[in-house]
Amino acid sequence: MSTNAERIIQIVTPLSDIVELLVLGCSIDDANIYSQTLRNSGMAVHLNTAYTPDELDSLVQDLDADVVLVNTDAEEIDFTTAIRQIREVSPLAAFILLSDDPSEELFFAAETRAQDIIERNDHAHLIYVVNREQQNMITKKKLLAVTQELKETKQRYETLTETARDAIAYIHQGMHVYANPAYVSLFGFSNADELEGLPFMDLIASNDRLKFKPVLRKLDEEHTADQVEITCVTNEGKDLSVTMEFAPSTIDGEDCTQVIIRSQAPDMDIEQRLAELANYDTDTGLHNRKYFNETLELQFAEARETGQRLSMILLNIGNFPDIRTQFGQDASETVLKEVTRILNETTYDTDLVSRFGEHEFAILCTPGTDAESLANRLSNVLDEHSFEEDGAAFSPLFVFGISHSDAPPANSATDLISHAVKAWKQGLANDTSIIAFEQGGQPVAEQNTGDESVVQLIDQALSNDRFHLVYQPVVSLHGNSREDYAVYVRMLDEEDQQIPPEEFMEDAIRSERMAEIDRWVIRNAIREVASHRANGHKLNFMITLSAAGIEDDSLLLWICDCLREFKAKGAWLAFAVAHNDVIAHLEKMEQLAEGLRKINCRITLTHFPFEQEAVNVVRHLNSDMVCFTPEISGLLSQDKEQQELLKDYNDQLHKEKVKTIVTYIEEAAQLTLLWNVGVDFIQGNFIQKPVDTIIYDAEL
Repeated sequence: MSTNAERIIQIVTPLSDIVELLVLGCSIDDANIYSQTLRNSGMAVHLNTAYTPDELDSLVQDLDADVVLVNTDAEEIDFTTAIRQIREVSPLAAFILLSDDPSEELFFAAETRAQDIIERNDHAHLIYVVNREQQNMITKKKLLAVTQELKETKQRYETLTETARDAIAYIHQGMHVYANPAYVSLFGFSNADELEGLPFMDLIASNDRLKFKPVLRKLDEEHTADQVEITCVTNEGKDLSVTMEFAPSTIDGEDCTQVIIRSQAPDMDIEQRLAELANYDTDTGLHNRKYFNETLELQFAEARETGQRLSMILLNIGNFPDIRTQFGQDASETVLKEVTRILNETTYDTDLVSRFGEHEFAILCTPGTDAESLANRLSNVLDEHSFEEDGAAFSPLFVFGISHSDAPPANSATDLISHAVKAWKQGLANDTSIIAFEQGGQPVAEQNTGDESVVQLIDQALSNDRFHLVYQPVVSLHGNSREDYAVYVRMLDEEDQQIPPEEFMEDAIRSERMAEIDRWVIRNAIREVASHRANGHKLNFMITLSAAGIEDDSLLLWICDCLREFKAKGAWLAFAVAHNDVIAHLEKMEQLAEGLRKINCRITLTHFPFEQEAVNVVRHLNSDMVCFTPEISGLLSQDKEQQELLKDYNDQLHKEKVKTIVTYIEEAAQLTLLWNVGVDFIQGNFIQKPVDTIIYDAEL
């Protein structure tokens, strides 16, 4: 039965999506004929053409093709290279080969994995194939969207499980395969590894085991059972009355049972356990940095009153990222576990050992501990220990930085930490495994540490909570109902007057206080947003990170600790980083951005310049939002060139699915211009100056 284009047009399903069509190796006239043929069939078509390699090169940077027609009879383009080049930027594109003799090109079609090959003038066949491939494209995009949604849902579920107040575990064939921190804490274990592979029946009190056996049998058969009240036994041997709920689930494709256990003890016990849990690092079982800092503040104040020396040791694994890259994640986890074990076995019970960063450990020594002797003993034990993974041996690089409260004098707990950090960095630079600050630091007089009086104010503010947050709304120009606020920090002087950032930030940077200020801002911002969310206000905060924050290896753990402490969600936060800081610390920023995404935080790139390379940085970091450089706001009203640049880059960023923000809005005339350009959000004193307290106003 013969067919023609008109009959095919009647059969094919009309497409609502625009077909991004690229035609290679055809004249403009032929390409227009193909494009018009498809439009006549009811398709919306956007046409691009390339007849030479140079034309293709100029297109491919911004190309997003759905269908590519390739005239294999042309000789101007190396189509094998061209197809590979296009697939790199448009991996879902369908390739349809055109030829006067399709049978001669079958081998080439198979070699290039083309979707079809048709006769060049068979327009009916062309309509049919393009329609089919575009329908496939729509299906693929929906599948990708569903897959991404599933991935995000899984991540949210894992985060909820990790931070849940209820004790949750997964049981397979009667054995534990996973337990969340609340479950680990409830039963008195130090970490989840101790539970992995432990028979579930071992947690049932001996008097109730006969009662529980039918339940366990039903779990083996159906992976679910009725709710049961039963007595369990903790790791310390104490009886614990609980209620168990069961539900079928899967882990790694294997059927298993989810168990939710609620203690029948008063809620105060659970709250107390959760409060204790917030002080520990879940990976190592050691105290976390938050607890270390709080304890250090108290002991530092006590040491100053009594005149005793306080010392700390900072242990850094200098080549930890290289070990993870070369030997894998399991090897890096092995290092952390072995170092944790050695620290627990070698340090004194009176000394505080904590996980201070991703690959840093801190030891707070009591006045009776000789920090240098302890560091030497630890160094010898670690150097003699053999590290290997799957038969491959590797050698971690351990560097110890030591600081004392009296030599040179530390004015605050922050100083003591800063001195230890400087010491290990000096040791790493000099290939020295153990170094104390007085030996490794530059003479204080030679350091450019900023205005001493301002630095003292900063230290007092860090020690006595004398920083202050202010908030400025980030307003949608297109009716978005979200309540977004940028968070900024001010310092309070002795009379509680606010000191603006320009009067202390430079000194904070030079004196290496910015990382601690970032942490103060993050913790207090999370506490504030959690409070507003608890009262039913669905607002989000955008928090600025300094270059020191990007370089802070333990910042991600700190953020996770704060989210857990205040029962907050990462999705409520966006972290803003300046373009120049990202360029200067790209590798660290990549690692931080990856970690922030895992806890559902957003990334905002600020001070975005009108440069093509900046778009590549946005794409590389997979940023969610971009703040254009503040200087453009004052130029927009008079400078047409700036307006065109803003529109061009705004359009490019929207193609990357990135929202845009223009700050420093000072007059009403700017709003109409920005609305016409298509900017998503605005911020500035014209809308509202930074305020101490968030005011809910529907007109904002």
